[in-house]
Amino acid sequence: MRQLPLLIIAFLLPLAGPALAQAPGNSVQPGDRLQIASCMRQGAAASAACIGSVAVPCARAASGDRRDAEITCARREEAAWRERLVLATQMLGRTLDAGGRSQFTALQLAWEGYAVQKCAFYGSAQVPARAAGLQAGCELRETAQRALEIERFAAGRGRRAPSSPPQIIR
Repeated sequence: MRQLPLLIIAFLLPLAGPALAQAPGNSVQPGDRLQIASCMRQGAAASAACIGSVAVPCARAASGDRRDAEITCARREEAAWRERLVLATQMLGRTLDAGGRSQFTALQLAWEGYAVQKCAFYGSAQVPARAAGLQAGCELRETAQRALEIERFAAGRGRRAPSSPPQIIR
């Protein structure tokens, strides 16, 4: 009975990406997608360096209160990485059987809870004036790193034929 909600989420998860991308409230700007995609084309070694490729220039270019700009820009870039995360999750879900999708959905829900709690903790451990900015930056990093992780994993699964024997890694 506990697995029923997980199975429902596992079946609905692949449908979420296109809905998010077309939703009127979606805050992902096409230029942000292009900036991250352009950075990612430089190769897997440079992919972690792409985190902040939208938020840092955005915050530097902003006029007014820098802290507000940092929060706004971090959330703006996080939305682009969140979209990549949803698409990577869909790509991975297509390669998994029902049991694997259920297990991955549980793992993803646990990660979401962990990331929210981690960033809330880091934010609360700071002086109030810096808390929101550091929390937004943490959420950006966690989402981007998770998107990169799932993208790499999903791409690796696509290269190996499902019927191939397991590989021993030494």
